[in-house]
Amino acid sequence: MYNEYQPCDLLAPYVDKYWEFKGEPEYGMRINILPDGCTDFIFTLGEVATPTSGSLVMQPYRSYFVGPMKSYTELVTYAKTVHMLGIRFLPCGLSQFTKLPLYEFTNQRISTCDIESPFDPYFTERLCEASCLRDRIEIIEDFLIRKLYRSTLTTDRQILLAVNRINQHNGKLPIHSLLNDISLCQRQFERKFKQYTGFTPKEYSRIMKFKNAVELLRTSSYNNLLSVAINSGYYDVPHLSKEIKRLSGSGATTFLSSPVPMDVTLTYIET
Repeated sequence: MYNEYQPCDLLAPYVDKYWEFKGEPEYGMRINILPDGCTDFIFTLGEVATPTSGSLVMQPYRSYFVGPMKSYTELVTYAKTVHMLGIRFLPCGLSQFTKLPLYEFTNQRISTCDIESPFDPYFTERLCEASCLRDRIEIIEDFLIRKLYRSTLTTDRQILLAVNRINQHNGKLPIHSLLNDISLCQRQFERKFKQYTGFTPKEYSRIMKFKNAVELLRTSSYNNLLSVAINSGYYDVPHLSKEIKRLSGSGATTFLSSPVPMDVTLTYIET
């Protein structure tokens, strides 16, 4: 139903993963898309899942941009079949392909017709015409590699360093420690960080801490909740549970020993 695929080595510094959501879901299946610091381009190659909030309803055979998310997004499946293909760009990765000011698109899902998209209007049609997933990923990678070679855009190295430092410390690094390594005043640093990631440094750190906690929960048991809380930087289990609920829409125990990828959770509507 939901699967993820790694990019080629050349695109790995910019693209986190490709993902596909395809199949015949149960009626009313809810998909919670968790915040991960990334941005996505979604190509609807058939029927789609429907957002439970927001004004934009995705249509088949279109493309959409999902900006940086500060909390989870909930989709519900009402169609008999769905087919969606996505490209998840790493923080700062999209800046090699477009000048989109990401802070303007935080918590937004928008049609690519309404933004300066790196993908041309016929790109979704080309993906639909491809005979299999492998061919579609080849089309995507060929397009991105050509775009990369022609691009004159660059990523601010100071911001890339800051993102990498936050990632390495799983969101637990104090922001003032970053300022010691970067030759920017706090105001300038925060402005640039929002431009390239869509988040303030504090918001991004919070999401990385949450992401690490979910990964720890997936390999833990109920008896280890306190250990997970402490190792992921929370004061105690209630603090951990409150943050998990706020950012994922689910309780902490939902993720215990769960094989589902960390960026989605699946539940069902009672009928």
